Amino acid sequence: MIKKFLLLAFLVNVAASAEAVAQTSFAPLAERLMPSVVNISTKQQDTEDTPEVLDDLLFASADGRVALGSGFAISDDGYIATNYHVIEGAQKISVVTFDNKVYEARVIGTDIKTDIALIKIASQEPLLPIEFGDSDKVKIGDWVLAIGNPFGLGSSVTAGIISAKSRDIDSGPYDDYLQTDASINQGNSGGPMFDMEGKLIGINTAIFSTIGNSVGVGFALPSNQAKWVLEELKTKGKVERGWLGISVKSAKADSGVSGLAVLAFADDETAKISKLKVGDIIVELEGQPVGSAKAFSLQISQKHQGDVVNLKIWRGGNMESVKADVMLMPDEKKTDIMTISPEDSSENNLHLGKNYPALGFNMQDLKVTYVMPESEAFKKGVRDGDVLKKVNGRIVYIADELEYQIDDSKLSGEPLRLEFESGENQENYFVEIVPQR
Repeated sequence: MIKKFLLLAFLVNVAASAEAVAQTSFAPLAERLMPSVVNISTKQQDTEDTPEVLDDLLFASADGRVALGSGFAISDDGYIATNYHVIEGAQKISVVTFDNKVYEARVIGTDIKTDIALIKIASQEPLLPIEFGDSDKVKIGDWVLAIGNPFGLGSSVTAGIISAKSRDIDSGPYDDYLQTDASINQGNSGGPMFDMEGKLIGINTAIFSTIGNSVGVGFALPSNQAKWVLEELKTKGKVERGWLGISVKSAKADSGVSGLAVLAFADDETAKISKLKVGDIIVELEGQPVGSAKAFSLQISQKHQGDVVNLKIWRGGNMESVKADVMLMPDEKKTDIMTISPEDSSENNLHLGKNYPALGFNMQDLKVTYVMPESEAFKKGVRDGDVLKKVNGRIVYIADELEYQIDDSKLSGEPLRLEFESGENQENYFVEIVPQR
């Protein structure tokens, strides 16, 4: 009796396991979701050939006049999401709904940085909007369903899995793509990617291909990022992003503390009002460890002007808490602060890089580009091509950080201990220099 019971239990477990791994039909899901997806065609002012290795999924007809892509309804009153590159430069945008009705669309707003566009049609019947899912909860290996308009053939459904997350494909400042092996091709741009509950988890945007067709490496913008952008476009017609006015990079202090080092400020005014300093290492944002520089920028960008964010930073050997004010990101952000100012017009400043007359040399980033022949630095062996590594035993990440050290040294009269890596033989050496007043 016991043996029969154990055998029955074993068979039940085997049957349950087989059912769990069996692939069921996608037909019910596809039938429910396809009415939310539209085909988009545009008459372009100017067109280009299909992209090279990183394909943006835009499909052009043989005569090159019409670009074809995909989109999906986000509300029943005619709002449709797609990729910016689908409608870029369009003279006319046509939308074909699932019931084959054709409408002319108008642009509500676009966001180049995430390649998203929001358009609107005056539909005769209410559209069937998609439901947004939580892309942060997606796991590698999860099943996904992609719906789009490959090669202008009309609505097509393909299935695959999530192959990877947080992919940076170097297409913009906020790259955080989901990677999938679901077959997506040119014409799928702007089409939705769904999870097995039928919720949107991504917008199909690009494929990696050497032939222009799917090779099983596709990329979708996560739904959580897309949802925020689309809400901004719908309410404001543009995306207003938060900004701390700093540039950061991954770094590790001598103590072992790792995070994002503050490299520079956008301008002098930002530096004055910021509670951060060049050389700070940001360890936490709102109580959570910081990730990559792009992930940090993305998190800050979704804050609003006037918000205050709580940061934990490593400064001067101590952990401190800082409340930083979020500003409105300007349309065009100044990125090159390592330039020679107009008033620095002496002969020495004609050399490449920023001039540090108190020390007797110029630097581009952290690389010495010119050493004044009569300077103390030259006499002690500093040469063009050497790279500054540390100041007073502390790693430096940007040349502008040196200015703070110079000012402190002038006040105290103490020399600066500068550690360099020789450009000639890559050996490290140090010199002590008293900054000239």
